[in-house]
Amino acid sequence: MGDFVDAVESVIRHVQESKDTVLAIEPLLRSLVTDPDWLNEKYRRAISAKAYAQYLLYRPADRAFSVVSFVWNPGQGSPIHDHCTWGVIGQYEGEEEESRFRILDNRLERIAVVLARPGDVSHVYPPSRDIHQITNRSATPTISIHIYGGDIGSQRRHTYDPNTAAMQEFISGYDAPDLLPPRTDWKAQEA
Repeated sequence: MGDFVDAVESVIRHVQESKDTVLAIEPLLRSLVTDPDWLNEKYRRAISAKAYAQYLLYRPADRAFSVVSFVWNPGQGSPIHDHCTWGVIGQYEGEEEESRFRILDNRLERIAVVLARPGDVSHVYPPSRDIHQITNRSATPTISIHIYGGDIGSQRRHTYDPNTAAMQEFISGYDAPDLLPPRTDWKAQEA
């Protein structure tokens, strides 16, 4: 992952516009998520008590960006939310559904639904491409790798009420992979 981080760092330090940043990072992330062996087992674990686990993989000292592994439990997803920064999302294992939204006349309007398969990459950035929802509709955990401008775990963001578009602020934080027991068989642990 060192070469990947170096390449992302170079983009972030030299590209100024969010749209240009995400477009430059997309091929780098696509290359990373098509390699099945780079992600350590401890960052592949679902947390049964939560819809998803959010593991910090890398963050430079100045917190200019963060690389995060998201592990989604079967049939679970995120609330509708924003990021307040740019982000690039690469599908690593399984398939996830991404619904994109915009606010129109004080309500949320779903403008697209995309199924992400391993190797697929997408992006978010404010204000026009920042509100979405991720859902794992499968019977097994899925993993996606996300890169964000800044430290997404400490970034003030918002969830949105699906009926009223009312916003509520939140800070996501990170999960601690070293505190979880290893998962060897998903079906056995699920029972």
